[in-house]
Amino acid sequence: MATDDRCRPPVELAEPLEDEPVVLATPTQVLTGHQVGPRADAAICIGCGDPLHETDIVFAYAYRCAEAADWAVSRLYCFSCAPKTIKSPTLGTTEVVMGGRLGTIALPTLRTHRLCLTELKIRAVSPPTEGCPP
Repeated sequence: MATDDRCRPPVELAEPLEDEPVVLATPTQVLTGHQVGPRADAAICIGCGDPLHETDIVFAYAYRCAEAADWAVSRLYCFSCAPKTIKSPTLGTTEVVMGGRLGTIALPTLRTHRLCLTELKIRAVSPPTEGCPP
C-alpha cells in the first residue's frame, strides 16, 4: 500500500551542515524550472492582464538581494509588454529580465503540476553595485 507523502513531516537535520560546498550558478540556471503564476494552469501578464499559458513566450523580472539566498520572480510579461531594460535598478540587488517559455513542472508529492520558466535567456541585468538605495 502506497503511503501519502503529504502526511509526512519535513525532514530536519539534527545539526547544521558545516563546510558545505559552494556552487556558483547563473540566474538562467537557478531560475529554469522556477514556478510562476497563482494557479496551476495560467499566469497573468502584469502589463496588459492577458492570461499566459504553457508554451507561451514570456519575460520575467527576477531579483535577489545581496544577503538573500533565493531569487524572487515578481513580474511576468507577455511578449508585447516586456521591458527591454531595468528602468530603476536598486542598489544592493541583482535584477534580471529574462525571456523564455512557460513550461510545466510536476509536483508528485502534491499530485499536481505548476507552470514554470524554461528556455531562459537574459535580456537585461543590473548588478548589485548599480542603482539607487532602496
